[in-house]
Amino acid sequence: MLASVLVIAASVTVSTLVVLERVERRSEQAMMDLEADHAERVASLLQQRVVNMQKMLRATAATMPAGARRDSAAATAFLAGNPALIANFGSVFIAAVDGELLALHDGTRSVHKPMNLRDREYFSQTLAQGVPLVSSPISGRVSNEPIMQLTMPVQGEGGVVVAVMGGTLRLASRNLFDDLTYAGTAGADRVSTIVTDARGTIISHPIRSRVMRSIDAEPGLAAMVARWEAQGRPIEPSGQALHDAGKFVSMAGVPGADWMVFRLVTDVELLGGIVQARSEALQWAAGVALFGGLITLALVAVMLGPLTKLRERALLLQDTSREIDQGWPRAGGEIGELSRALQQVLRERMQGEKAKQTLVQQMSLVLAAAPIGIAFTRGQRFELAGAEFCALLGWSYGELVGHLAHEIIASKADYQALGQRVAAAFSQGQPFLGETQFRRRDGSVFWGRILGRPVESGDAEDGAIWLLEDVTERREVRERLSWSASHDVLTRLLNRAAFEERLAQWLAASCGTPASLLWVDLDRFKQVNDAAGHAAGDSVLRDVAVVLQEQIRPGDSVARLGGDEFALLLPGCVTEVALQLGERLRAAVGNIGIDHGGRRLTVGASIGVVEIPPESGTGLGSDVNGGAACADTVSYWLARADAACYDAKRAGRNAVRLAVPAGVAVLPVPHGVGSGVAA
Repeated sequence: MLASVLVIAASVTVSTLVVLERVERRSEQAMMDLEADHAERVASLLQQRVVNMQKMLRATAATMPAGARRDSAAATAFLAGNPALIANFGSVFIAAVDGELLALHDGTRSVHKPMNLRDREYFSQTLAQGVPLVSSPISGRVSNEPIMQLTMPVQGEGGVVVAVMGGTLRLASRNLFDDLTYAGTAGADRVSTIVTDARGTIISHPIRSRVMRSIDAEPGLAAMVARWEAQGRPIEPSGQALHDAGKFVSMAGVPGADWMVFRLVTDVELLGGIVQARSEALQWAAGVALFGGLITLALVAVMLGPLTKLRERALLLQDTSREIDQGWPRAGGEIGELSRALQQVLRERMQGEKAKQTLVQQMSLVLAAAPIGIAFTRGQRFELAGAEFCALLGWSYGELVGHLAHEIIASKADYQALGQRVAAAFSQGQPFLGETQFRRRDGSVFWGRILGRPVESGDAEDGAIWLLEDVTERREVRERLSWSASHDVLTRLLNRAAFEERLAQWLAASCGTPASLLWVDLDRFKQVNDAAGHAAGDSVLRDVAVVLQEQIRPGDSVARLGGDEFALLLPGCVTEVALQLGERLRAAVGNIGIDHGGRRLTVGASIGVVEIPPESGTGLGSDVNGGAACADTVSYWLARADAACYDAKRAGRNAVRLAVPAGVAVLPVPHGVGSGVAA
């Protein structure tokens, strides 16, 4: 209905505006032609008036007696005897050929004022050319107002100019143009006629204070003056017009007088009827659109009544208290078909809801009795959660339904990592099996093993089934076994196997970086065991382990190789630094001891140091039992460190010794104190 109203309104409005636009364009052109004719007519009238005034001057000059051409009294009497001439000019005068003013009448009386006109351009040109002239606008010497002079040469025998007669046109008071330019009228702001000379100086204006100003500064005439300038300021009698800035502007020339007539008329003056017609047409268009809209509304209300009732009933589809067949419209056609289709869909949906409720009840019974945690999620939200699943997470049965899955994962990072692993498994059509940390409702954390499978293969958005069990104790047992396999139980340092594995890994990936290997053998440890017992010896070994760990960097490795022997791997450590560390270790171990039987039992440390050069790497070679070891094996470097330690023992114990240079043969000996022999 709204669309129909808008279409009607738009159609009527557009049609009206198109017609009015065409009428306005044609009217505008007609007004421009009419204004051009008006300008031509005003210019023609001015030309006729100037010609008539020149004829009057010529006829009067022809009757001038010879005495009036030279004598002031005769000239004054002659002018007084021509009242018709005086009535048509603001003033008239007679001047001798030498420029002396012989007679002057200002329209009311004769004025006797000594004056010479030789300096006036119009006077000299009239004498020189011997033809009548219309002067440029000048300031009058008698009236002190803007004037123009129409001159007529007085000729004697042989056509010689013997005097000059002239008539004055006053531009600011009594004026030739008053009836044409509406000077002093209240309508000057709507229709204005302005006259200028050939140079653009205003000689007639409805506002007389603007006389003698330039036409260039006149408001509303800029476009027409620019056109006149572009044409070279010709004085053509044919009219021109344009429509600019809400005004019709026209111009035409006055030949002979060399004047230009400019005419300005406002839009309202000429096109006011069209503007009013536009307003009335738009009002009619609005009325027609409103009337058509009301009719359309009434028709739509009648035709779509059944559809409204169908909409109201469709909004109540969730109201289960209503009967399925209640509230539907009785209608034929498409609305009737739609009504019957919706009723059928509603019946089928209610049947499906009942079946779904039955299935959910059955599944809830299964989940409540299942001995393992089972849950069903859709869109990362729990839709079902078994009793055991809820119990593992510290929730009551049924409370998890509706909660987001991330609420049961220990951290956001764990949840994001788990999601990526699950998505990768499901996308390959495989179930997901993995372990992660879960968070109980009370905030405590446990390790859980989770098995998930999507309801629809490869599409987790349709839902997934999850099985959950608590594997915290199992992981702890597994971690303890793993730790025991690589660590010495007494000192909690790496054991020999783990240390050799780390050394082998570093040799395989040293990447041009040197390393140092230290072999530490305790001195006088047997006396501690023999004197104080094995428990005291174990305490000393633990203290030694603490000292060694305190002296190394985070990336270094320290191990108990067996008995009272230890080893350190220092990646990136050169010989000088390794020897300094050995001295610190020797001094620190020397401070370790126990009090027994009233005396202090202490131990010392013999330390062997070997630098593993950057070019060393893994390779194949014999171990110490099979002959000489290759220079890139674990056994080789351990043997060299052990040999350096044996050198320290032979030097008197409690010392640090650097291994013999590479390339000197090392003979394998049984493992233990002094087990390496340097050749």
